[in-house]
Amino acid sequence: MYSSVSKGFALLVLVLMNCIMFSAKAANGITVSTEINFSAQPQQCVTLHQGRDCFATILIQWQRPTSQTICLFHVNKKQATSKKQLMCWPESKAGQANIEFESSDNLTYQLRTQLDDRLLAETEIIVSWLHKNTRRRRWRLF
Repeated sequence: MYSSVSKGFALLVLVLMNCIMFSAKAANGITVSTEINFSAQPQQCVTLHQGRDCFATILIQWQRPTSQTICLFHVNKKQATSKKQLMCWPESKAGQANIEFESSDNLTYQLRTQLDDRLLAETEIIVSWLHKNTRRRRWRLF
């Protein structure tokens, strides 16, 4: 019986220490929580065949409680250095844009601060297809 009490006490101490460490990390700024609403519609683009470019107009909207210069980027995660700035909203609390989407790969849209390039939010547009690309060669004699 003594061992079950000591195990319970040790578990309680472990949980309390974990809570203290978590609150210390949040106070030091390691855990960043920004209140920003970010959406992209539609979230999916559908093309007829796999590998072909998908075309759509994406409505990007964002809103936050404080004013700040925010920039919109698109990132192709298949290409490591493919981060392209699309537009910025100087000292704004909200923004909206219509983006012409043209890609055969999934693209990620990111909101970043202009001053320190800090990531605030991101969303991904998924490219899907109706027919898988099958590369069959048909040989004809006549």
